[in-house]
Amino acid sequence: MIYFLRGVNSYAAIKKINEFKEAFKKKNASFLIEEIDGEADEISEAQFFFMLGQGSLFAEKRLVIFKNIFSKNEEFAELFTKNAGALKNSRDIFVFWENAPKKKISVIFEKYSEKVQEVELLKFPALDKWLEKKSKEMGLELGKDERALMIEEAGEGAEWVLEGELEKLVLSERQPQAQILRGLAQGDGPSRAILQQENMRAGAKSGAKAGVAPSPFVFVEKMFGPRALLAVKEFASSGQDVQRFIYVLLWKLKQKRMAGAYFEGIKAESQMRRDPKNSEEILERFVAKLSK
Repeated sequence: MIYFLRGVNSYAAIKKINEFKEAFKKKNASFLIEEIDGEADEISEAQFFFMLGQGSLFAEKRLVIFKNIFSKNEEFAELFTKNAGALKNSRDIFVFWENAPKKKISVIFEKYSEKVQEVELLKFPALDKWLEKKSKEMGLELGKDERALMIEEAGEGAEWVLEGELEKLVLSERQPQAQILRGLAQGDGPSRAILQQENMRAGAKSGAKAGVAPSPFVFVEKMFGPRALLAVKEFASSGQDVQRFIYVLLWKLKQKRMAGAYFEGIKAESQMRRDPKNSEEILERFVAKLSK
């Protein structure tokens, strides 16, 4: 029996392969699992042929997994084509994952596979739905804006990165806030996104307790108009943390694709961390540049 996974999404492919492993382990403890990575393992044509046809005297069935076996070994395609009919009717289970299969071999898989599953990169909004579900599974409640920030930093098709950042968030719930933020402040990319959204979450909570605006997001758009400097004063007097607000503003600048302003914002954020007492003045100078 043949199962074929096709596409570049390694996260989805590995997840599906692990599901195969777990399912067959539950069915039979003596189930034999063999796995070859065509991009990492050296394998000859004779060895490939041996794995296709070699059963075991001690195992009832085999689960044989080939990852991108044809990418470095194009000559294997002809051998597979000749044996595809026999593999289809075999008691063994053969799982093939190819991230960029050629059309000719894809046609063979479509003809002889029990199932063909596409594992393409997730894009928004599918990636947002995945992140929402995954975060809930890990005991986290992320808002729409928080997820958008993480995806913006990580990029599309970045489940591996996003899962790692969720794990950092889970750890941050168990560690002192200052400790985890100091560690994340040293990073960039998705780690900076986690730092940003941690501050946004904390800002929203503190604002709600004080009876003021529940989220700094309500002030963001005001920073891009003619009354921007007045908006800075309004935000500062609202009781929310000015240092936290810079992360929300950086997120908005990335959304607007204002690369130059975003770079200046990073410098302003760095100045705030070095001189927190003058955070409001630093924010005011930065917003003044935006309105020019």
